[in-house]
Amino acid sequence: MKFLVGFVVASFFCVANLALAGGDEYGMMAGNGCVNCHGVEGRGTTVGNIPPLKGRSKEFLVTAMEGYKTGTLHGTVMNRVMKDFDAQKIDVLATYFSSIK
Repeated sequence: MKFLVGFVVASFFCVANLALAGGDEYGMMAGNGCVNCHGVEGRGTTVGNIPPLKGRSKEFLVTAMEGYKTGTLHGTVMNRVMKDFDAQKIDVLATYFSSIK
């Protein structure tokens, strides 16, 4: 019985957190790898002069990611990171980071 009550309470908190997350859980999950360098929610960092992603226009982010993917832009690791990203994942990431204010 204690297990069941604990499970119900834990489930409630998980659902409540998803509801408060703003509805873009897929974008948040897709962007998890980005936070390693660009910081939480893509806020950027002063270490290594890594730029913020949050709040940038979707068009800018798509253009930049496609540039790294095709090799028209050059970065320290971004070309390697973007090489396996498809257009759908680029769109999801651009939508997510441009929506963060």
